[in-house]
Amino acid sequence: MARRTILYCGDPILARKARRIREIDDALHELLHDMEETMIAADGLGLAAAQVGELIAAVTVRRGADTEEVLGLINPEIVEAEGEQAGTEACLSLPTLRGTVVRPQRVVVEAFDAAGKSITIEGEGLMARCLAHELDHLAGRLFIDVVRPDSLVWVRPDDTEEDGYREESTTVEEARAAFERLRKQREGR
Repeated sequence: MARRTILYCGDPILARKARRIREIDDALHELLHDMEETMIAADGLGLAAAQVGELIAAVTVRRGADTEEVLGLINPEIVEAEGEQAGTEACLSLPTLRGTVVRPQRVVVEAFDAAGKSITIEGEGLMARCLAHELDHLAGRLFIDVVRPDSLVWVRPDDTEEDGYREESTTVEEARAAFERLRKQREGR
């Protein structure tokens, strides 16, 4: 397994729709393992293949916030959604940015596992949020595309604050511009 580089907001791959996977092979197994390692190392709850530069319909998600048990989902689709929840989201492709997004309270996802077996995952609360967030990546959407604009904040380390950080309000445009600069810096431009 190897850690992969996570793409930043503004990378054209993140805005494109993922291709369905037609064959489960060793290369896909390696990608899923790499995605799991990358996600855990970055302390994420989920990761879509597009976030590591592979424009295919695969995601990894933790079974819960306090576990390292990870599901690898191939060609996942939400087949049922109900209710509504508004909550704070973050994304490994938008580091230190947070905002409020409305998601379903409960989802049912059909997918294939790494062995090619058809599986059904039901998620409520945080798991529903995570599944909906990751499946948005497969459609070329980031949370910044669906965030409540007035809720967007940078989370900055600050030793003077009780919880060790402070929040600074930002706009969608300012955040996109910051990630574009970061992306260009990483590319050496």
